[in-house]
Amino acid sequence: MSKKATKKTLSMALAAALAFAPMQAFAASNDIAGHWAEKVITDWQNKGLISGYEDGTFKPNNSVTRAEFVIIMNNAMGFNKTGDVSFTDVQPGNWFYKAVATAVAQGYTKGYADGTFKPNATISRAEAAVMIANAAGLAQDEAGAKFSDDIPSWARGSVGAVVKAGYMSGYPDGTFGAYKSITRAEAVSSLNRVIGGKVDEGTKGEEVVVKEAGTKLEDQTVTGNLVVDEAVSAGDVTVKNS
Repeated sequence: MSKKATKKTLSMALAAALAFAPMQAFAASNDIAGHWAEKVITDWQNKGLISGYEDGTFKPNNSVTRAEFVIIMNNAMGFNKTGDVSFTDVQPGNWFYKAVATAVAQGYTKGYADGTFKPNATISRAEAAVMIANAAGLAQDEAGAKFSDDIPSWARGSVGAVVKAGYMSGYPDGTFGAYKSITRAEAVSSLNRVIGGKVDEGTKGEEVVVKEAGTKLEDQTVTGNLVVDEAVSAGDVTVKNS
């Protein structure tokens, strides 16, 4: 690897570490005004649970890696006990080593069957649900995972548990999006609910945006803003028993 490539890699790792470090490294982010998670992100930044990037942004819609997610989890839950790490892709010199060691000690993640943790892979909503359910000590609830899309068998109990607890929710089309990457805003909002964080009603949870006329929102729970996009124009949107 060239020196230039090495410097770039180190810079990216440092930026990620700072963005999820439990400190107030930078002022309030300049790209969250009007965002559905603005209040909770600002609250977390004020409490020193998370910080933005050096350029003043927070990038709320960016995806989160597995290493970044365990850092957020540890910060939110106040976890600091560390355990032995045996993952082949997590070494003592890595910036995320301690965070992964803490996640292992707390028992909310076990990595993959091949002995890896995949710290730099983006974490899916299903994986996040499993970690949250484990960390919060929730009882598995497969019956509660009533969504129209596929949810892997290893995550169904956890998805049902976090939905029942109100920590995560699905989408207006009846899907959960198990394989979608969880965003920085979604991660902070979900974990804020886990620790009993309080934000103003209407900004709590994941925003649901309806963009197509004829959409029917039925038997769903929306824990954030329900927005009807201007693309609907004069069309109809039906909300029933929700």
